[in-house]
Amino acid sequence: MKYLVELVFGVGYLGLAAMVLSFVLRFLLLTWAVQVVGNVVQGVLDLIKTAIRALIFVFGPAVLGGFVVGLALQIGMNLSMGGVTTSADPTMPVLVAFLAFFIIVAVRGWQWSALRYRRNIPHQEAAPTDQGVEASEPTDYPSGCESMADAWSRAMKLAPERRDDLLDARATCGALLAAVELRDGPPNSAMIETATLIRKHLAALVDSTERRLRGAKRSDKRAITKEMVTFLQGFALRAQRDLAAPGPSVKDQDAALRAHLASQLFA
Repeated sequence: MKYLVELVFGVGYLGLAAMVLSFVLRFLLLTWAVQVVGNVVQGVLDLIKTAIRALIFVFGPAVLGGFVVGLALQIGMNLSMGGVTTSADPTMPVLVAFLAFFIIVAVRGWQWSALRYRRNIPHQEAAPTDQGVEASEPTDYPSGCESMADAWSRAMKLAPERRDDLLDARATCGALLAAVELRDGPPNSAMIETATLIRKHLAALVDSTERRLRGAKRSDKRAITKEMVTFLQGFALRAQRDLAAPGPSVKDQDAALRAHLASQLFA
């Protein structure tokens, strides 16, 4: 009796599991079918929309142009034969109207293809134009800083809508690096620290942003590029403060030079 009860319960559990599995499979199949039907419907709607646009853009002007040309030619032939009451042979106007129709269709079809091609060009393929703009920009970095100049160019491609802000930040950082490079006399320790920070971490920040964008969702990419721009502007703000700060006295500069050398050589 005990084994019979266990058998009945086992069969019941198996039946319940089969029912649950059946419902899950039906749900998945229904979800897949809805997605497929939705994709098919969306494709058909897009096809109909494209066909309607083509009819309006290509065939509408062609029909109107052919009709106008044929009508004008027919009226001209009637007038040349002695008046409006005299009707000329309509064969020639009809042939000319058809010829005008096909010519207009060909021209408008070419314009339609060119327009669709321009709309479908992805933003990344506009890189040659960006490179041409960058080539015409003034060089704000001293020799040896090519990697940072390249990092700024890549940052502008990642955030093209903030290009003007990044150009200002790039110019400020370049001015600080140039000031450190060309400075006469003892160095300014604050400017040296900022220049070192820019040299070590600016390009690394852009590299890190590119890596994060490659694995990020579309909804997260805007926040990632916004964070990069904030940090880059932070570099520029610190550089601007150092450039605008009054320079230390000669005594303080000498002390800063010796402290800097001691920390670098004997620490």
